[in-house]
Amino acid sequence: MGGCERWGNRLNCGLTPDPSLNSQKYRSMPVCQADGVVFQYPEGWELTREVHGSDVTWHLQTAGSAFWSLTLLASCPTADEAVDAVLAAYEEEYPQVDIYRGPEGQLPGPAAGCDLDFSYLDLVNSARIRAEATNTFTALVVYQGEDRDIEALREQFEAITGSLRYQGDWGSDEESSESQSHHHHDHDGHDCGHDHG
Repeated sequence: MGGCERWGNRLNCGLTPDPSLNSQKYRSMPVCQADGVVFQYPEGWELTREVHGSDVTWHLQTAGSAFWSLTLLASCPTADEAVDAVLAAYEEEYPQVDIYRGPEGQLPGPAAGCDLDFSYLDLVNSARIRAEATNTFTALVVYQGEDRDIEALREQFEAITGSLRYQGDWGSDEESSESQSHHHHDHDGHDCGHDHG
């Protein structure tokens, strides 16, 4: 198939850009490069990889119950189909789900997304769902947590999602070389390491 349809990502299309995401504290976050994607994540968050058939999920767990996940769907559903499948799963599991489709949910083309709220154990929880189709997979990002956690961690979740690149598209050659020098390979050979800046 020869690489992705486009470089970079539009998964942040429904999020407000934050100039601070380019600050040094985010540039020095640990880096994971594997399965045709590259992303950064906060120091101390637990990163795991799961394989379900042909699909791969990278899961980031915070110190609390909130999490961020990236699933690469090998069957290449459209972005809308991927988002709708996640919504259906939430609606099946929780009795009341409030769905908010912002402008990003109405975009023509490869990107889609929505936000939702639901109650669990008498607590209001929120989830953000973003998807983008490429030539080789559909990237599905979900991050979820209690309402207060989502707000407190919003900047970090947006930084992770904003750092996501496909097929090794990783800034300039100088940045790529510097980032690569801080990586290590995990036991499966995936290049996921810690940049202590």
